[in-house]
Amino acid sequence: MQEISYKSSESQSTALVLLNTRMISGYKSIEEMLKPNSKAPWGNRSTFLHVPMPNFKDHKSSNPLEFVWTASKIIKKKKSSLGFYLTGTLLEIVKKLRGPEVHT
Repeated sequence: MQEISYKSSESQSTALVLLNTRMISGYKSIEEMLKPNSKAPWGNRSTFLHVPMPNFKDHKSSNPLEFVWTASKIIKKKKSSLGFYLTGTLLEIVKKLRGPEVHT
């Protein structure tokens, strides 16, 4: 972004990452996954993760690999936060109330 406009180095950008949070506990038959209280329920479980994009103000740190490493550290930190689980729970409630089509 900084290469296009110098003022963009002062702006804050946020990426929205879609994560699949389905617990994979081995291969199960379809009949077993469709049971109401199955340990491996049918379907994907997804949540969104808001990640602030790292911004670099100098040219020496505009290395793409450094950008990826910094973004990776931010994502790992955010995945263990309470907001991650609250967003997943909210999406599950929306899916139950309004149907799976609204969820995705």
